[in-house]
Amino acid sequence: MKVLLSIIFIAACIGQDKAENIQFSYGLLGNLQANPKEVVVLEDQSVIQSGDQVRINTGYLSRTHFYVVFLSSEGEYMYLYPEDKPKEEKSPSDTTYATALSWTPFSDPGGIETFYLINSTTPQSDLEKLLTRYTKAPEKGQIKLGKKIAALLESLDPDKKENLANLSKRLDKPLVGGVAFRGEEDENLKEQSLTHSCNGKNGIAFQKITLIHK
Repeated sequence: MKVLLSIIFIAACIGQDKAENIQFSYGLLGNLQANPKEVVVLEDQSVIQSGDQVRINTGYLSRTHFYVVFLSSEGEYMYLYPEDKPKEEKSPSDTTYATALSWTPFSDPGGIETFYLINSTTPQSDLEKLLTRYTKAPEKGQIKLGKKIAALLESLDPDKKENLANLSKRLDKPLVGGVAFRGEEDENLKEQSLTHSCNGKNGIAFQKITLIHK
């Protein structure tokens, strides 16, 4: 009986660990005025100019919850993803491929442009509510809510927390997936490509990317 209980306990721990691990793929791509015919990969701390266009592709398990929040150089928050529409019922093993931000040009003023990509096994209800209130609030209200959003995002940041692994790496080959993204699968970078992966634990994978806008 003790042996059986030990086996059950070990199996439960393994299952729980798998449930807490979470991963998503993404591509932060640029269409730069300096070379408009070529799609390029943007990294954290990449430099962009006013007029350059940026696009974000994502791939995540459909049973999880994915968010993209943008903080502009002027200190304004934007709730980029998900769109305000009901989710389709899908198998837990299904993956959702989506464009979280279509090609969008940056305009003056310059500064630090920040994207927060968050994948969670449970809904981030507090974040959703704050961002929804922020979009409807007057300027003074947005300043107060902005501070709360910043604090909440910081609490999710694994760099600020112990025992939460966050690894971002360049994938060996750009990934292309999903019905909307089907096509020739070669090694050439496309506007639909996913180029990075982000791994997390404790039910959250978090990626912060800053672009230097000049």
